[in-house]
Amino acid sequence: MNSYKNEGLLAFFYAAAFSALLSIMWVIVRKLSETIHPLEIPFWASIFGLLIFIPTIYKEGIIVLATQRAPLHFLRALFNGSAVVAWFWAITLIPLADAAALNLIAPLLITIGAIIFFGEKVGLRRWGALVFGGLGALVVVRPGFQELDLGMVLVAITVVLSAGQRLLSKELIKTDSSSTCVIYLMAFMIPINLVPAIPVWTTPSLTDFPLLILVGLLLSLAHFTWMKAVKLADISALEPINFTRLIYGSAFGFLFFAEIPTVWTWLGGIMIIFSTTYISRREAALRTSH
Repeated sequence: MNSYKNEGLLAFFYAAAFSALLSIMWVIVRKLSETIHPLEIPFWASIFGLLIFIPTIYKEGIIVLATQRAPLHFLRALFNGSAVVAWFWAITLIPLADAAALNLIAPLLITIGAIIFFGEKVGLRRWGALVFGGLGALVVVRPGFQELDLGMVLVAITVVLSAGQRLLSKELIKTDSSSTCVIYLMAFMIPINLVPAIPVWTTPSLTDFPLLILVGLLLSLAHFTWMKAVKLADISALEPINFTRLIYGSAFGFLFFAEIPTVWTWLGGIMIIFSTTYISRREAALRTSH
């Protein structure tokens, strides 16, 4: 019992670290976008994110690269690489708090994906929660009251792709280690992220490279902590912890970019939080009953 409890606390810690690391990275990406196009930043982040794991490869040996699931690793990298490109671009176009609030609907999409692709049965109450969460997203976007700009569209793309990569990460961690998963993720993301970088390419200055290295470090560490978290707990149990991103996004947006979140951002975000929390608790209860 204590072992199970300890694993839960450790999973909570890893998931919280995942959200914190990504949120710090948002601020640095915003700063870098003043001199480097946000479509190019993911390419460098992938390179430095991979280089950071060279000591791990040296320490653990070539065995850390052993996998029988390379195609699945590539598919995850395609989802995540595309999500990172869309997200880095999005957060340079809209307030961080708005982006963070909309990003919270990923767990709702994961539930919908389970219904569509895995035939999961969902009762009336969970359908109601999904609808309520969707309404929360509409409150943030407020179609008809504000223009649905490119930034909002990019966040929507990010959310869909992120939901897919999270489902794949849970499957991959069943057979491969956290280090193996992140190494393949970063390696495959390099060519994937090079494609959108080419049309907007500018050679970074010497002062840009320390920040690019830091983005790569944060990206790799974030995914490493996420893989650790999903190895110890179900995704549905971890998702509510990601709500801290709304707090981080609002705080960092205010502190570093003088962005003041609107009441609609908070109202919509809270609606999404309630919806996702209910679904997560309901799924956990159903698994326990079985």
